[in-house]
Amino acid sequence: MKKILPLFLLLLMAAGSLFAQTEDTVKTEQKKFTRKNMIPKFTCTVLGRYEYNTSIDAHHFEMRHTRVGVSGDLHPMFSYMALVDLTYGGAFSPVAIFAKFKPVKGLSFLIGFDKMPFSSENLLSPYQYYFADKSFLTQKLTAWADVGGVVAYKWDKVVPFEVKLGVFNGAGFSKQMQFQNNLMYVARGTFDFPANVKLSLNYASTQPEAIRMHNFGAALAYDIKNLHLEAEYIYKWYQDKLFKPTQALYGFAYYKFKIGKSWLDNIALSARYDAITPNYTCKLNPEGFYTQDIYRQRLTTGVTFVMVEKPVRGAIRIDYEKYFFHKGVECKDDRLIIELITHFQ
Repeated sequence: MKKILPLFLLLLMAAGSLFAQTEDTVKTEQKKFTRKNMIPKFTCTVLGRYEYNTSIDAHHFEMRHTRVGVSGDLHPMFSYMALVDLTYGGAFSPVAIFAKFKPVKGLSFLIGFDKMPFSSENLLSPYQYYFADKSFLTQKLTAWADVGGVVAYKWDKVVPFEVKLGVFNGAGFSKQMQFQNNLMYVARGTFDFPANVKLSLNYASTQPEAIRMHNFGAALAYDIKNLHLEAEYIYKWYQDKLFKPTQALYGFAYYKFKIGKSWLDNIALSARYDAITPNYTCKLNPEGFYTQDIYRQRLTTGVTFVMVEKPVRGAIRIDYEKYFFHKGVECKDDRLIIELITHFQ
């Protein structure tokens, strides 16, 4: 019964909004929709980088991302997206492949493969990243994407907000045909307050194998002129208290100096602190043990030269990452990263 309840709530939310819609609303939206609105929109993002590991005096080049995709609207109530990464981790990787139904203003229902709506940084596209590498919080805890369904509702009055509720298979793209006994559940709420303050609250329940994990998160962002401040915290609790809870956080500042030249739009300086306590994925290794990802901290500083920001993006980013571990653990991860960013949409 507990497993059916989240599904019932999603359907109830969608059904209630459908009944609230009037025939006049549908006709009005359709009159505004023309063939021009059906033209597909194409996108491409290419990120290439050079890394120098200062800890072990080693180098390598990497195609970090090569994302291509198409999206569009077929009708005021139906849209789609197909986005893939051709080189992520040296292999083809689906990013977002879904159909979306929008019965009334503000309400949408998505079925397909997509990022699970959890964590602010996790939902950014690569060209939107503030740093070359994502935080430990995103890399180790929230890098989730799967096949499932999501109900979303937006409200743009007084205090604008968006709520998303999702149910996912939890088995990955390649195993979507398999029936699952343990689904993944996600809930996310974002609130836009006055003075450019944005708050997000997140919850996710995941169970890759025998142990269910509960993730609670909160993020706060603030923009003032050219300065962006952001922080996020996640607390992960393991079923039956099998392991000590995992905590992860990051906080950063990103400041843009407007140049306004045809060859250089702005220069951005950035600084970030992030950390994570010992973490378990709760997947058994070939030896039959649960492996632990050790405690670590990191300081990242960087400068980004943005030649063009809109309507396309072209930039050069230079970051340096300094890692910190507990006493007795050798650091082999300090690195200098130079990245070329290109994007159009």
